[in-house]
Amino acid sequence: MRSLVILGSTGSIGRQTLEVVEQLPIRVVAMTAGTNVELMVQQCRKFRPELAVMATEEAANKLKFELGDSTRVMYGMEGLIAAAEYESADT
Repeated sequence: MRSLVILGSTGSIGRQTLEVVEQLPIRVVAMTAGTNVELMVQQCRKFRPELAVMATEEAANKLKFELGDSTRVMYGMEGLIAAAEYESADT
């Protein structure tokens, strides 16, 4: 199975990408978003990525509160780099 990182999963292209992913044998291993915690929570619960990244510490704290320990949560540039370089991702 292929594995994928989605940068900007709550934006229009990210949402469309996730719609396509639902139809294919692809696993989302990491996702990033700006500050739309509500949508990111929904996406994380549905796709169960190993890593979720938010733009700000405040948004990341809210996401972590909602997800508990089910997903590693990071924020800022460090988190974006971690997602972009995620070792278990093919794309």
